[in-house]
Amino acid sequence: MTGCAVRKNDRHGPRPGPEREKHVMPAHVAGMGGTPKLRFFPKSHPMRDLGYSLRRHFVDQFHFRHVADLTPGALVLDLGGNRIAKRGLFDIEHYGLQVVYANLSTAKQPHVQMDAAALPFGEGRFHAVICSELLEHVPDPVAVQSEIYRVLRPQGIALMCVPFLNKIHGDPYDYGRYTEFFWSNHLERIGFRDIEIERHGSFWSVLVDMLRDLACTMLGRRGWGLVSLIRLVSFMLFVAKIKALKWDGSTDSKRSLVPEGYTTGFGITAVKA
Repeated sequence: MTGCAVRKNDRHGPRPGPEREKHVMPAHVAGMGGTPKLRFFPKSHPMRDLGYSLRRHFVDQFHFRHVADLTPGALVLDLGGNRIAKRGLFDIEHYGLQVVYANLSTAKQPHVQMDAAALPFGEGRFHAVICSELLEHVPDPVAVQSEIYRVLRPQGIALMCVPFLNKIHGDPYDYGRYTEFFWSNHLERIGFRDIEIERHGSFWSVLVDMLRDLACTMLGRRGWGLVSLIRLVSFMLFVAKIKALKWDGSTDSKRSLVPEGYTTGFGITAVKA
C-alpha cells in the first residue's frame, strides 16, 4: 500500500500550537538568507536564552517547515525522539499526526524501546520517519538509514538532522561527523530519491555556538549566582546569534564575510522510491 506523506499544493499545514506558533519564522529568518530582525525574537524566545544554541535553532526551524507539510493523521515514527522533556521549541504533538516514539532509552518513555539499526516494525509501515540528531550517536548510521528506508511506505519521507561542526556530546556515545557528500552517496545507494541536503548556518553560526559553549563553561565554573553577569552575557550572545544568522545568510558574494566549508550541521529530506 502506498501513502503520500506530503500534502500537495498545501504548504501551511497544522500550526504548532499557540505558544510555539510565534516562534515559527520564515526560512530566510531561520538562516537561509536575508536579514533577521529583532522583532522576530520576542522576549520570551529561547534565542535570548544562554542555553539555546544556534544548532538547536536550525533543527527547530527545519522541523517547523517540513513537518507542517505532512498529511494530518499520517503515521510517523519519531526515531530517537523524546516523548517527554523535549528539547528546543519543536513539538510534533501539535500537528495532528499519529506519532510512534522509538528510543533506546526508557527514560524518554518511548512507545517502543529498540535498537535503531534493527527496528521492530514491518516493511512499509510509516508515512514519515523523523530522525533528529541521532545518527551521530550510532556506530553504523548507514544501517540505521537502511532501516528507515525499509519501514517507510512508498513515497514516504525521511526527515533527518545531523550535526557537523558541533561539540562532542554523549547520549550515551558520540561516534562521528560526516559531510553532505557522505550522506548523499549512501542515501542514493540505499534507494532514496529526491534527496535534499541543506546546510544549517556557516562560519559565524559555528563560531557563535563555540562562544556560547565557552560562556556556559566559564559561568558554570564561577557559579550561576551572578544573575546580572548571566543576563549581560546572554544578551551579548543573543545579538551575536542575530548577526551570525545575518552574515551566514548573505547572498552578496562580493560583500560576504562567510569563509566557506563551515556549518553547524545538515537538514536532510529524502523520499522512498
